[in-house]
Amino acid sequence: MAAKQWRGKWVADFTLDGKRIRRVSPVQTKRGAEAYEAELRVGLSTSTGSSGPSPRLSDFAVRWLTERVLVRNKPSSRVRKESILRVHLLPALGSKRLDAITTHDLDAYTAEKQGSGLAPSTINGHLAVLSTLMKCAVEWGLLDTVPKMHKLTVPPPEFDWLRPAEAERLLAAARPEAKWSAMFTVALRAGLRRGELLALKWRDVDLDAPAVDVRRSVYRGRVGSTKGNRHRRVPLTADAVAALRRWRAKGGPSQGWVFPDAEGAVERSPQRVNEALARLLDAAGLRAVRVHDLRHSFASHLVLRSVSLRVIQRLLGHASITTTERYAHVADESLTQAIATLERGTGKGRPGRRRTARRTRLRRVHRVAPIPDEASIKAKGRPPDRLRGTCALAGRLCCT
Repeated sequence: MAAKQWRGKWVADFTLDGKRIRRVSPVQTKRGAEAYEAELRVGLSTSTGSSGPSPRLSDFAVRWLTERVLVRNKPSSRVRKESILRVHLLPALGSKRLDAITTHDLDAYTAEKQGSGLAPSTINGHLAVLSTLMKCAVEWGLLDTVPKMHKLTVPPPEFDWLRPAEAERLLAAARPEAKWSAMFTVALRAGLRRGELLALKWRDVDLDAPAVDVRRSVYRGRVGSTKGNRHRRVPLTADAVAALRRWRAKGGPSQGWVFPDAEGAVERSPQRVNEALARLLDAAGLRAVRVHDLRHSFASHLVLRSVSLRVIQRLLGHASITTTERYAHVADESLTQAIATLERGTGKGRPGRRRTARRTRLRRVHRVAPIPDEASIKAKGRPPDRLRGTCALAGRLCCT
C-alpha cells in the first residue's frame, strides 16, 4: 500500500495505467489512507469514460467526494454529504451502475425512506445529494443524463422563538455573566448564527459605528466561510454594545476571538454554548429553545415592528427571500388589527367620528381672524362665550 504523508496530510499515492494518482484521504490516519487507496484503485479502474460502461454508484461516490466535494464544499457540507451517502444512498443503490438508476428506483427509495419515518425534507435532501453527484458524472462524461427525481411536498417549516418580553427575561438572567450576556444579546439583537458568533473577532466589531461584520463561521472547531459565503454588516443596538463593553472590561479578551474557549483559542465545543443557554433559560423560568431560535427571535421581532422582509433578508444573510418569508406569519396579529380598521370605518357604533375628524381638519386649515367686536357678535346672533372669530377661509363664524 502506498499510503504516506504529504504536506502534513495522509494521502493515497500510487500509479495506475502509467498515471500517477495522489489524493488526500478523507480519513486522516495511515489505515484510513490505505483503505482509501484500495477504494480508489477499484473506482478508477471501472471509470473508463463515456466510451465504456458507467461506474457503479459506490465507486463513483468515492471519486466525487474526493475530487469535487472535498475541494469545493465547506466542512459542514462535506460531513453531511458523506453521511447521507454512507448511511442511506449507498446501502440502497450503491451496487447499481449510474446509468442503471431509474426514476422508478428513486420513487421506490423515496417510498422506503418515507415508510421508515424520515421527514419529507430529509428525503428531499438525499435526492438533492444524489442529483448533484449524478450531474457531476454527466460533466465528467461518465453519464449521459440524470433520471427525473420526484421530490416530496414539504410543509412550511416550524420554529420556536422568544417573544419580546421573554427575550428581556433571558437577557436579565444572563446579565451577571458577562460572556453569555454579550453572546446572547448579540444573537437576539443582530441575528447571528452560533457558528458566526464563535467565529467573531474583535476586529470585526466596531463599537463606535456601531456594527459587526460577519465574515466567517466555525463548524466543529474548524473556521470557514459563512453560509453561502456571503459577508454582511449588521448594525448593533445600544444594549448589545453595552454588553460587549462589559464583557471586554470584565476579563474578556481585547483582541483575537470575541468568545474564545478557556485557553483563548476558537471555541471547539458548541455544546458549552448550548448548556449555558439551557441554564439561563431555566433561571429565567422560560421553556427550552435552541441557540438558533435566538436568530428566529431576532427576525420575528423585526416582523412584529413592520420591518420589510427585504431588509430582514439582508440582515440575516439569506440568499432567497423565500427563506425569509417563513417569518411573515408572525405578523398575523397585525393583519387582524388591519381588518379591524375596516370595521371602524363601516360600523354603526361611532356615528360622530367622521364629523369630528372633519372638524379637526378644518381647524388645522382655516386661518382665524381677530375676534370681532360686540356689535358684530349680536348681529350674527351668536353667544359671546362661544365665539372665537371669523374664519378668513370659509367666510363665516367659527365656534368651538
